[in-house]
Amino acid sequence: MPAPEPGPEWVLSGANPRSESASESELLKAARSAWPKALAHVRQVQSQNPLDDGGILVAEVWESVLQSVSRTLDRMNGRRGEIGDLEAYLLGSFYHRLRRALKKEQRREETIQLVSSVQELELLGRASHAEEYDIERTLYAQEILDRMDAWSRKIWVAREYGYTWKHIGRVLGIPGDSVMLRFRRRMKILRARLSGGR
Repeated sequence: MPAPEPGPEWVLSGANPRSESASESELLKAARSAWPKALAHVRQVQSQNPLDDGGILVAEVWESVLQSVSRTLDRMNGRRGEIGDLEAYLLGSFYHRLRRALKKEQRREETIQLVSSVQELELLGRASHAEEYDIERTLYAQEILDRMDAWSRKIWVAREYGYTWKHIGRVLGIPGDSVMLRFRRRMKILRARLSGGR
């Protein structure tokens, strides 16, 4: 249930700390008349999407509408040609601002529900960093593979399939230790070329 109406007199006295003008009198009259209709609208909205804030949001929106309309009337210097029905103008402004405030509150609640704890937020951050690192590593590995000569690529593939240096050496007809040393030397040269190009 919404909080009791923040009295239009109190709200408007804060907006304009001078004596009450004719436009302010009209605004007070329109605000008193519009408030029950605004409350009925709030009850209808709450039946679809309950607010559990004790009516604070509704009171803040109503207060901001009253202050905004008061400033608008002051700027117009009593020429209300643009605002034919002040009560309807207040209600329209209130409905619009309330809808915007409710959407903002809903997004905030969804964000809170999505990340319910600091630990989950930290885990999400770490996972994102780990994914970036994995992607970067994969791209770097692909670049290395693209720049390998045919012999080195053949040895790398054999090692990826789990063959030992000794087995690879037997297939090539050279000692396994020699294959390992030659492969490592070529990789060291390739790494130096790649890091020099970065």
